[in-house]
Amino acid sequence: MIFYFTGTGNSLAAAQTIARATDDLLVDIGAAYKYKDFDFTLAQNEQLGFVFPTYAWTTPPIVDAFVKRAQFRTGNKETFTPGYCFAVLSCGAFVGNAARIFGDRLLEAQGINLDASFSVKSVGNCTYLYAPAQGEKRERLLAAAELATRTVAERIVAREHVRAEHRNPAGVILSKLTEKDEKPRSTAEFFALPTCISCGQCADLCPTNTITLIEGTPRWAELGCTQCLACLHRCPVNAIQYGSKTERRGRYVNPVLAKAPRRA
Repeated sequence: MIFYFTGTGNSLAAAQTIARATDDLLVDIGAAYKYKDFDFTLAQNEQLGFVFPTYAWTTPPIVDAFVKRAQFRTGNKETFTPGYCFAVLSCGAFVGNAARIFGDRLLEAQGINLDASFSVKSVGNCTYLYAPAQGEKRERLLAAAELATRTVAERIVAREHVRAEHRNPAGVILSKLTEKDEKPRSTAEFFALPTCISCGQCADLCPTNTITLIEGTPRWAELGCTQCLACLHRCPVNAIQYGSKTERRGRYVNPVLAKAPRRA
């Protein structure tokens, strides 16, 4: 079983490619968290995988919370032990120490050892810091990400015990600065332009239920956001902004989301 979290689709694309190679079932961490569904039944010694993005050289807050709350059980209610456990991290540049951080959190919360970790570079989506790649550059990044993911999938099928993510020395240092037990993400700079059509898609997509429509306008709660930016990138009229620079920067959604059903 592969548990994935995605905001704009990169990790979903990777998870689907891996699942096709391993014949694993995919489970959406965002949906599980949104609807408070944390109980999962697996076969003893079943393969267990996690695919998620790197946020600020560490793990997304929602992934941390999910690992703490998830209940992995067998049909006989025995303590679940995977036959092989892996993590694949998507990123816009490098992952720092995020995979090692995740492994430590998984072991502490679930008593499960991470056997392997990998990373896949794709199009970055942190649009309040930079404009996402466009045109030919975007297509090159997506093609390279798919190729890299297929290689990762082959290594997972072979059940390699490796730490093969791209750490980068600078990223490892940055991870020490950003990794904390609690990682609150500010919502103070989110707002909607008057062009908002009150469709409610942002609230539907929000995995942490941080967004509420009040008189047809999205409002962000002060706490709880994991800053996946799904609301911003997937708004059908580009009405949602974060700070003063995102309006003039492009949006990014992995093509795989064009094939995915909208979360209700």
